[in-house]
Amino acid sequence: MKKSASQLILIITILALSNSGIYFVTAYSQMNESSDDSSKIQTMVFATAAISYLPLGIWMVKNRFHSRAPYVITSLISLALIGLYIASRTISLPIVGIQQDIGVIDMVAKITQGSIIVMSVILILKWNKEKIKLTQ
Repeated sequence: MKKSASQLILIITILALSNSGIYFVTAYSQMNESSDDSSKIQTMVFATAAISYLPLGIWMVKNRFHSRAPYVITSLISLALIGLYIASRTISLPIVGIQQDIGVIDMVAKITQGSIIVMSVILILKWNKEKIKLTQ
């Protein structure tokens, strides 16, 4: 495997684990802010996102380049969370409504999630090229 692919794996893993930390902090702060139903649902979503990224990051460390699955799954989760974020800012979601706040943590999370998606796609494309070269 080329050095650039190893570097992409390392960066994606760091981003996934960073997102886990961001969402754990966000869930904790949301839990402390308020105890209404809307806040509880947001806390559960943030905690679920944090818990989802953590084992995926660990899987990436152990997996290295044996399977594309952790990179695809992490990309799909990131895409879903970006979509949920956009939806929560543009349409009135049940219980939560339309969120007006856009914070620094929100932007950092979206940038890292977007980076995970882009780098995972690049990694998978590199992987496919390497596989084609090996079979020829």
